[in-house]
Amino acid sequence: MSEGDGDNPGLALVCDYDGAVTQVLWDDLDISAPLAGLSHLVCLFDPGSVQKALNLFLQVKERGASFGWELNVPGPDGPRALEFAAAVVGDRIVVLASIAPQDRSRIYDGLSHVINDQINSLRVLNKRVARPPAPDTAADGLPGQFTSDMFRDMLELNNRLVNAERALARKNGELRRLSTVLSKDLYLAHRVLQCSGEAVVVTDRERRVIDVNPAFTALTGFTKGEVLGTPHGLGEAGQHPAGFVEDIWDQVARTGSWQGECVGRRKGGELFPKWLSVSAVPDDSGALRHHVVVFSDITRLKNAEEHWHRLAFYDSLTRLPNRVLFRDRLQQAIARARREQDSLALLFIDLDEFKLVNDSLGHDAGDRLLTEAARRIEHCVRQTDSIARLGGDEFTVVVQGFPGEVELLSLCEKIIRSIGAPFELGGHAVQIGASIGIARFPGDGDEPDTLIRNADAAMYAAKSAGRNTSRFFSLALGERVSRHLEMRAQMAHGLQHGEFAVLLQPLVDMASGRVHSLEALLCWNHPERGPLAAEQFIGIAEESGLIVELGELSVRQALRAVRELRDGVWPDARVAVNLSRRQLGTPGLADSIVGELGRAGVAGEALIVEFSESLVMGQFDSGSPVLAALREAGVAAAVDGFGSGRSSLQALRQLQVAYLKIDRSFVADAAVSRESASIVGAINAMAHRLGLKTVAEGVERADQAEIVRQAGCDMAQGHWFARPQGLAELQQGLGRDGALIAAAPST
Repeated sequence: MSEGDGDNPGLALVCDYDGAVTQVLWDDLDISAPLAGLSHLVCLFDPGSVQKALNLFLQVKERGASFGWELNVPGPDGPRALEFAAAVVGDRIVVLASIAPQDRSRIYDGLSHVINDQINSLRVLNKRVARPPAPDTAADGLPGQFTSDMFRDMLELNNRLVNAERALARKNGELRRLSTVLSKDLYLAHRVLQCSGEAVVVTDRERRVIDVNPAFTALTGFTKGEVLGTPHGLGEAGQHPAGFVEDIWDQVARTGSWQGECVGRRKGGELFPKWLSVSAVPDDSGALRHHVVVFSDITRLKNAEEHWHRLAFYDSLTRLPNRVLFRDRLQQAIARARREQDSLALLFIDLDEFKLVNDSLGHDAGDRLLTEAARRIEHCVRQTDSIARLGGDEFTVVVQGFPGEVELLSLCEKIIRSIGAPFELGGHAVQIGASIGIARFPGDGDEPDTLIRNADAAMYAAKSAGRNTSRFFSLALGERVSRHLEMRAQMAHGLQHGEFAVLLQPLVDMASGRVHSLEALLCWNHPERGPLAAEQFIGIAEESGLIVELGELSVRQALRAVRELRDGVWPDARVAVNLSRRQLGTPGLADSIVGELGRAGVAGEALIVEFSESLVMGQFDSGSPVLAALREAGVAAAVDGFGSGRSSLQALRQLQVAYLKIDRSFVADAAVSRESASIVGAINAMAHRLGLKTVAEGVERADQAEIVRQAGCDMAQGHWFARPQGLAELQQGLGRDGALIAAAPST
């Protein structure tokens, strides 16, 4: 516009280098109101022109002046175009704008023309603000902060630009293209730096910080002002090996980059792991100019890595190494023993009666027991020994460099004593044991699988020897364990194919001679070995857990037999079934038995449950509720083999046992041992005072039958009266109401 075009509306502002408006010189367009005082100039533009406004400021700060920018400003009728120019004046930026001509075919048509337009606009502005000087204005009518010196500077700038117009015009197209590309690249680089989620530090060639991004402050707590000009240390001092940081800088100098893990420190002093990348930035000549350091906090990654490592290699309950890590450590221990010609032993530990505790007191109590057992084993072994939990109640210890067998047995005894001490589990004092098998390298195996298998076999031998003890592996033992495992597999097969059945042995009333009740004795009709009595396989069944299934089968078959007898010649027929230790600790045992009574169609009075004397004390807490529930259903209880253990009379009374079965060892010796005969009499007297009936077991001869009759036994059981037999055979020898048709054999 020309000087005469003073009515052409326009705008003049003064801003600082950040774009904040410090003064409105002139605004007859009424568009500066949204600035609300000292606001950023960007507030003037519509969203489509904000990017162009930022580029305008970038150029004017780099070049000192920039002209010919058509930008949109919101208006009452929609966006309107204004032509903007800006120049650096002192430490401020002057921004001028006027209505953009609508008849121009292009925004920029000559640098000097644009500058003249803006200068003329400023002259019009000068006329508009000319008024009597106010205290805060200069003599030339301009506000005090915008002096005539500034005006002259702009004129001088115009003259210089006019003189350079021809040279600039020749390069105008290239400059505009380069300017656009550079502006976009610079803006993109700036936005990437500011928006990056990773901390970025830029240093000079002397490694002094010259810039950081917001992520750096968010991650470390240090502000930009606190670190500018300071040397950047990469890693935290004292947390790395000597020379670690210098080695990084050396590699960057040689190769141009380095990356890896190191330790950082936050402003509050907290250390954290970080993944660090350092790159050298050369100038156009290839000489080092800057360093760019990028890092991120990998605390969560490290925690996740540690968590997955624990899941993969450690038992979540006891925090001991699991089976996977155990095998790796055993492999390493074998390699070390082979290399150093050192001794090595593997202990295989199994907790005796753990399943009973787990079943009777619940899995939470079982978990607490396993955790405490793990701690006890740890306290027994050396720090150089490696402990692991293989699963369930099985633990292993790899012992390297032991002096000899005596020391190994001493260590096993120490573990057994520690495990044997009572466990306090939710108000219950629980006592268990430990069976330990020992295999030695290289005699018992020179690779992991063989050592594990043979230590496991030795552990089963310890269980077979009475539990709560330890055994060394031997070749004979290996063969015996193999037979044991084979028999266990055959038992499982036999259960599936109906090879097990119950035989019934009468218990005779000594006063009447009639059959009082029957005892169901499990028999295995082995396809190759023929009939096997319970004592030949019951131990294996206990260890393998098959005893639970066998017990259910015994109850089911015994109740069916009683049902048939009650429907026939003996309406009051009763049968006794043995309960094992594992069965008594099985959840839902009472409900299962009551259910079988219902399915068989007989009352609870038709069933007697027997359990060993050791169970009276060993599982009093867990067995008492089971027996109480069965008693409510009419089922009576009997203690089998009484006199061989140390049961409490108080426990017998609380359990409300109906029968005591005197152990066969006393009956067998009663004819030749006065002491045994006295014991039989004493047990009878005690039982009768407690209101209990007595049964003498194992009566094989007439003299034994007479002794137990004189001792006052209520009933007797043994081959002298009747052998165990099938239901069909029993029915043939049984008369009305339990009378035995066949007389007892003579001596």
